[in-house]
Amino acid sequence: MKIILNLILLFLIQFSFSQNDKLELSIEIESDENIESINFRNLRGNLEYNFNEKTKLSFQNELTEEYFFDVKTQDSLYKERVWLDQGTFDIQISIVSKSLNINVVGSEIFDKITEYNKGFENLNSTDATEQEISKFLFEQLKKNIDNPFSFMIGLNIMFKNQNNQEVLSQLMSIINSQPENLKSHYTSGLLIKTLKSKLNSGNIKLSDFTFFDQNNNEQKISIEGNEYILLDFWHTACPPCLKDHIEIKTLTERFKKNKIKIVSLSSDQGNRIETWKKYLNSKTLPWTNFIEKETNRLTDNLAISIFPTYILLDKENNVVVYTNSLSEIKTKLK
Repeated sequence: MKIILNLILLFLIQFSFSQNDKLELSIEIESDENIESINFRNLRGNLEYNFNEKTKLSFQNELTEEYFFDVKTQDSLYKERVWLDQGTFDIQISIVSKSLNINVVGSEIFDKITEYNKGFENLNSTDATEQEISKFLFEQLKKNIDNPFSFMIGLNIMFKNQNNQEVLSQLMSIINSQPENLKSHYTSGLLIKTLKSKLNSGNIKLSDFTFFDQNNNEQKISIEGNEYILLDFWHTACPPCLKDHIEIKTLTERFKKNKIKIVSLSSDQGNRIETWKKYLNSKTLPWTNFIEKETNRLTDNLAISIFPTYILLDKENNVVVYTNSLSEIKTKLK
C-alpha cells in the first residue's frame, strides 16, 4: 500500500511540473483578407507550427519567451511578436484594413508588456523629459522583475543612460537582485555583459594591447599629439557600422580640429580578414584602421558585444564617452 501511495504521489508531482511547463493556445482568426498561411515559432527556433485557420496548439515549454507570428495573405506579409508565459490562453488574430492585431487573453506577461508599450508610446507622444522616461522605465522594470522581459526594459534604460554611472549602477543592483534561474535566461546575456563592460571601463590601458595593420604588422595605439582617441569597434558584417563610416568621413576635419585621433578596430576574424582589407582599399578611410588579434583582444577585455561601439578616451586613457551612437559623439564635438 505504501508503495502504491508513493507511486501516486510521484505521478502527481510529475504531472504538476509538466502542467506548469505546458502552453495550450486556442487561436481564433478574423480577417478581411484571404489568409494563405500563419507561421508561429519561438525566438530560439526549436518550436514551429504552420496553419491557416482556427486551431488549437499544445506543447511543452519551460521558458517564458518571445514568439513570432508571420501571417501571409494573398497580397501581404504581416509580422508580430508576443511574449507568452505558461498556461492556457485564447489568442485572437485580427487583420482589418491592412493592420495586424494580436490579443492574448489570460497571459500575465502579455498584459504587462501591453501596459509597458502603451505607457512608453504615451510618453513619447507628449514629449516627456528624460527624467520622466527614466522614472517610467524603472517603475516598469520593478513590475517585470520576476520575468525575462525585465532584461528588455533594462537594455532600454542602459542605452538611454550610457554615460551615467549612477543610473547604470542602480540598474546593475536591481538586476543582481534577481534569482539566478532568471539571470540564466537566454535574453539576459546581452544586458548583463554590456552593463558590466560599461561599469568596468573607467580606464583602458591601451599599452596592454597590440593590433595588426593592413600589412599584418603588429601595432600599438598611441595618442601622439592629440588630446583624445576615439575607438570605433566594428566589423564588416555590421551594416550600421558601415553606414557610420560614411558619416565619420565627413567629420574628419572636425575631429582633427578637436585634437581627436580616430582608430577603428575591426573584430573580423578568419576568412573575413580579407574582406576587411578589401573594404579598406575600396573605401580609403582617412584615419587609423587596425584589426584585432585572435588572443588578448580589447573587444573581449571590455566585453563588447554590440556594434558599433564608440569609446572616447582622454590622454590618461580615461573614458570620456562610452556609447553605441555616433550622434552622441557628434554632440561632444559641438
